[in-house]
Amino acid sequence: MIKLKQPSLVLHSCDVPGYEYEMWQSWKMPKGARPIDVIYWVLYARDRSPELHLHNVVINCHGHDGRLAVGGDGQPGIDSSNYNIFTKLRGKDLGTIWLVACLVANTNAGKSFCARLAQLAGCSVVAADASQYGAIWCPYGHV
Repeated sequence: MIKLKQPSLVLHSCDVPGYEYEMWQSWKMPKGARPIDVIYWVLYARDRSPELHLHNVVINCHGHDGRLAVGGDGQPGIDSSNYNIFTKLRGKDLGTIWLVACLVANTNAGKSFCARLAQLAGCSVVAADASQYGAIWCPYGHV
């Protein structure tokens, strides 16, 4: 487990098993959540944080090479066709975006997706290049 500094936000997709991560703000995204909704929720949480800063944003969803299924598997998600919306996060004092999703950075295309997402958002991005298996329970503030 990795302990994340708070305040942090976790967004759980509607179809991920468990909702084992809990942060300063922990929200379940509804089925059909759109990429722009993710941006809105990040900005909403950041604007209500004690110091107008989020140390971490955790996006917990299904994924595969260069794609995040934020609205549920099979729904439109975040990929290279729409990730430019992450420019709305640039300059908003975010620390790291953690993509808790299987295989997002599995190939060179996936690694490029993550690198570009970091450039667009103006912060660090951490993503998996393998399948992910959640713990039954994580202590507050851990992934």
